[in-house]
Amino acid sequence: MQVYSVKEISDYIQNTLKKDPILSNVWIEGEISNFNKNISGHVYFRLKDEKALISCMIFKTMSLAKTINLKDGDKVQLRGSITTYQGSSTYQLLVKECKKSGTGDLFQKYLELKEKLEREGFFSESTKKSITKYPKAIGVITSSTGAAVNDICRTIKRRYPICDILIYHCVVQGEQSSESIIQGIKCMDEQNLDTLIVGRGGGSFEDLNSFNDENLLKTIYNSKTPIISAVGHENDFMLSDFVADLRASTPTAAAELATADFDELKYFLQESYAKINRILIRRFEDENQELEYYGKQLEFLGPKNIIKEHMDNLQLLKDSLKKAYKKNLEDKYNEELNIYHKLNLLKPDKLLSLEIEKLNKIRITMIKNLISNTNYKELILDSYKNNLLHLNPSTILEKGYARVLKNDKSISSIDDVMENDKIVLIMKDGKLDTTVQNKEKFNEWI
Repeated sequence: MQVYSVKEISDYIQNTLKKDPILSNVWIEGEISNFNKNISGHVYFRLKDEKALISCMIFKTMSLAKTINLKDGDKVQLRGSITTYQGSSTYQLLVKECKKSGTGDLFQKYLELKEKLEREGFFSESTKKSITKYPKAIGVITSSTGAAVNDICRTIKRRYPICDILIYHCVVQGEQSSESIIQGIKCMDEQNLDTLIVGRGGGSFEDLNSFNDENLLKTIYNSKTPIISAVGHENDFMLSDFVADLRASTPTAAAELATADFDELKYFLQESYAKINRILIRRFEDENQELEYYGKQLEFLGPKNIIKEHMDNLQLLKDSLKKAYKKNLEDKYNEELNIYHKLNLLKPDKLLSLEIEKLNKIRITMIKNLISNTNYKELILDSYKNNLLHLNPSTILEKGYARVLKNDKSISSIDDVMENDKIVLIMKDGKLDTTVQNKEKFNEWI
């Protein structure tokens, strides 16, 4: 009696399966369950019928692992080889090909066309157009009687009410559907819209197959207007999803991707206005500190009465500027607040962009006014400095004049002295002690 190890038996079973002409390349039909695309890249699921089930897998290195899109309940035909997992002595189907039952030919054509378009660069990210963040008008190409159009319009109006919506009714299922969608794209592409949403609600693979039409895909690719593909549900992947500039998992998701949130935008504008306000206030405070600095410097440059007069004038200018600036800020704030109210009540077309431009103009004007006021104050200070220089006694002495003192007091007339009085002459570089020898009064200045 020969006794085998567990591994020997497992190896024998594996070799037997490989040599079997049927099990090494077999087609099996059944229903998908427990479908799972593992994070590793491998695909695991089960194939079952009413009486049995078999484990299936697709290695990540196979192209099929990247393209297969199944869900629980799908009926499929699978080609592969029966292999064993020796660690647990279980068998499984290593899948090499997949066809949906009843749609096998369609799915095969889908895969072949997908491979062809990928080779020709239709899926390249470099050719995709960016979606406008703040659209003025959006075109929707779908059936006007389906739920998709209602979901899209309702979402756009909720998120971005100032955007116009143009709807092109087309057939989205059946023999004429692809041509109908093509005509819709071509028509909408001439309307100078910001974004096009092309799609429909969910359905079977046959129902959605219109969006795998090669002519339709080329029309999407050649569109001047950015296109969002929104076909079926999250697990449905049509070739239009790969060719379009952006894929949305559902029509509702497409509307969200095509628009900005108006409430968030309004909050952004309010924050921007507050930021500008803070910057201007900070600038004003800096200028005020500079004025105070120059005021302190004036104390060292001339008589106190002159400095006081100039400081009073500076204080008046500062108070006037502060009142004018405060009033200007209040007026602009009330103006912007009224604009926000009008936007919410009237939902105006194009008003948002105009108000953004107006806000920028106001900011530039306020900055220019602040700079102009600062330059004016600098001119005033320069004038004060020049006046003080002229009033400085040292400047007069530089011209050859002298200051006359008697008993440490300044005198300006010969009537203030007598003959033989001692007087002091203050020159630019020293003093002279002298005695009055003679007095002679002039009738007029020589």
